[in-house]
Amino acid sequence: MVVQPDMAKEYINHPAYPVAPYPGDDKNPVVRSNSGMSMRDYFAGRALAALDIETMNERQIADAAYRIADALMQRRSEH
Repeated sequence: MVVQPDMAKEYINHPAYPVAPYPGDDKNPVVRSNSGMSMRDYFAGRALAALDIETMNERQIADAAYRIADALMQRRSEH
């Protein structure tokens, strides 16, 4: 499964778990509003469960996970 960049609409890679900004205090650090894992990274992590990793090396696993994530991001942007 390959997403063709010239045929695909560009997707927006929002944070998977967005948080409101927090200025911090003496006990808690500053939190930026866009901090955290991206949607693409979240989808890639979830895709790992579906992969047959016994026959793949680390690079192949990562490439496959991100190909799936890119396809999910593309599909998400179409709706």
